[in-house]
Amino acid sequence: MAKPETILPDYLFEVSWEVCNKMGGIYTVVATKALNIKALMGERHILLGPDVWMDLSANPDFTEDVNLLKDWREAAAKEGIVMKIGRWNIPGQPIAILVGYKHLLPQVNEILAGFWESFGVDSLSGNWDYKENAVFGYAAGKVIESFYLHNLMPSDKVVAQFHEWQTGAGLL
Repeated sequence: MAKPETILPDYLFEVSWEVCNKMGGIYTVVATKALNIKALMGERHILLGPDVWMDLSANPDFTEDVNLLKDWREAAAKEGIVMKIGRWNIPGQPIAILVGYKHLLPQVNEILAGFWESFGVDSLSGNWDYKENAVFGYAAGKVIESFYLHNLMPSDKVVAQFHEWQTGAGLL
């Protein structure tokens, strides 16, 4: 039997609360595989994490690069997308995007209502830890959508992996 051909996506986005934000085991999982993925995909592997550091210079895991993806960054900012683009300070130095989501918190009820209306996701009993995570996932999904619309073609194969339940709203 012939070995099936491996098909790589044109772009791979990985979203996690632990990208550039060491909290637990997912940080290690994502960080240790990043070097191998970069060897396969180069700059087409992009990681997204939450922008939770009050003082960016205090984050030992992230180095901002204002020239990286500059045209798209500027267009996305005009769309209201808040993010910092740079490198995750791990072997391979993959592209990392710290996604701003706190500016969307006043819209949490509208965002959750949209999830209910479009997908039947019930959030009435969700506490703040659920709501904040859902808003981050939503914001990360908007970042990926913007990147796709500005940089890719409909024929491009794109995979977005959302680690942890906390980021799953980005799939919606």
